[in-house]
Amino acid sequence: MSDRQQSGGTAGIDWNRVRGAVTTMIAVPVRSGHVALLDGWRGFCIILVIIGHFAETLFPLANIGVEFFFVLSGRLMAEILVFKRQEIGIFLKRRFARVVPALATYVLIIGTVVNFAFLLDGDSLRLASPLGALFLVHNFLPMSAVVSSFEHTWSLAVEEHSYLLLVLIALISGRRPRLSVAIALALCALAFANGVRLMLDPPAGSQYLVWRSDIRVASVLLSFALYVMLRRAADRGAVPGLGWFALAATLAAIGAAFLYPASRPPELAICTILAAMAVNTLEYSAAPVRKLLQNPMLLWAGALSFSLYLWQQVFYSFVHAGMSALLAVPLAVGCALWSFKRIEDPARNHLNARWGKGSRRASVRLAFTSPCDQPD
Repeated sequence: MSDRQQSGGTAGIDWNRVRGAVTTMIAVPVRSGHVALLDGWRGFCIILVIIGHFAETLFPLANIGVEFFFVLSGRLMAEILVFKRQEIGIFLKRRFARVVPALATYVLIIGTVVNFAFLLDGDSLRLASPLGALFLVHNFLPMSAVVSSFEHTWSLAVEEHSYLLLVLIALISGRRPRLSVAIALALCALAFANGVRLMLDPPAGSQYLVWRSDIRVASVLLSFALYVMLRRAADRGAVPGLGWFALAATLAAIGAAFLYPASRPPELAICTILAAMAVNTLEYSAAPVRKLLQNPMLLWAGALSFSLYLWQQVFYSFVHAGMSALLAVPLAVGCALWSFKRIEDPARNHLNARWGKGSRRASVRLAFTSPCDQPD
């Protein structure tokens, strides 16, 4: 065989080495013990957010992507708190390790750059937005204080506030499933009613109402309650295979997001119900649906989802300032890879190892071969 053939058809270039270097660069670890279906769902969610932000005029999917994240959180927290009965201190520490190191790094870097730019333009420092993002209260700042590079942290605030509320439910209910469901549904109804109240008499100068934790926790709570009910039914053998139900509910939720504005709680509730039904029935789905969500690309995106969600926002802002989306998306992915490998994953491993059992990991790499070449 000639040197040209050995090098993949181009003299002087070792394509096997290039491929190996690229694969190593983009490989991200996922933790053993995770349900692959849900890791794939997480990847699906972040892809919807990216499409919705960088092609929003054609595909306004960012809001439903975030909603799918919220219902996933409710489902996961129900399993951890009610069925696995994770100790509350460990639960809170793991939530901290999952979010705070990567978030603090993003806020420090972008907050410094943004405020330096303000000073160069002769403006005053804008500290409320980065501090609100860091301390997870950004969704309650007045709109006048918001800096666009931090506005996406409203969803992180909703999730963290939901976790505290779920801890309170676990403590009050003693983790008894029926009582947990009753409390969660009651609080969900109160959050929805509060959303309707504020919609009819909106506070002046506030951000979008559905970004407020006292409204949007309903998404997490509903999914939490639905998972507990379905899990108890499944333990009794009362849940049949649901075939294509999860896929149908997912598509219906996406369709509803196109039809209804996400800024109105009543219409958003339709998306929430459909999304919660979708994520909580994935495990009872037909084999093709489960296989689809275990695609290596979705698992890779799922592992990278938190860092990618953080860093896409600043490039989304750049796109609104004139940057091409074709340039912005790869830059966002590059920053997310750096954040994941240098900050998020090492910090989480270190903190979890100090606070409890660490997680063994296995690398998931983007496939360069055809799907037919992948193992079952």
